[in-house]
Amino acid sequence: MSQAIGIRVTPTEGAYDLGASKFFGTPTIPACWQDDFYEDEIFFCQIRLSDIAELDTQKRLPHKGYLYIFLRTGGGDYHMEADVRYWAQDPTVAMDDFNTAVMGYEHLDRGYLMSFVPVDEAEDGTRLFGEPSGWEDEGQEKLLLQFDPLDNDMGFLDCLDGYLHFFFGEDEEDLSCVRLQTSYS
Repeated sequence: MSQAIGIRVTPTEGAYDLGASKFFGTPTIPACWQDDFYEDEIFFCQIRLSDIAELDTQKRLPHKGYLYIFLRTGGGDYHMEADVRYWAQDPTVAMDDFNTAVMGYEHLDRGYLMSFVPVDEAEDGTRLFGEPSGWEDEGQEKLLLQFDPLDNDMGFLDCLDGYLHFFFGEDEEDLSCVRLQTSYS
């Protein structure tokens, strides 16, 4: 069993720290990544890992740098592929209008700031770690992130009554092996 970290979101209002943990909006990335995305790729989230360090007592993730999740959308809303990346330093480039260039996802230009709280490992909703809600093969794969589109009013997959689950690969330290699975309630 592992501890879980709940994610609460609030929409951005006016100017805010672009390096903050957030869903959607403007990603801040390393300069070397600027030309390293597919045309159908959207920015899903960035997590400033120092924001979760106090709650990640099992050290499932590094406690410095940033974790990023981008989604390749070429397969449609329910057949996306995760592009999970880690950067050990502070990012240097804000990529304005990242999602507006991808048809069907133009509306995801507003950011939703994350705050983190300890939660039960089986709690429904959006969170890091724990046991995946509504997942039949519980205990088989280790959960990185569970996203509930109905948990918040972000306008992303809000017709999905279920979850996006991001599972670690066999080697939890190799974030390039994170697998995305959609599950339905």
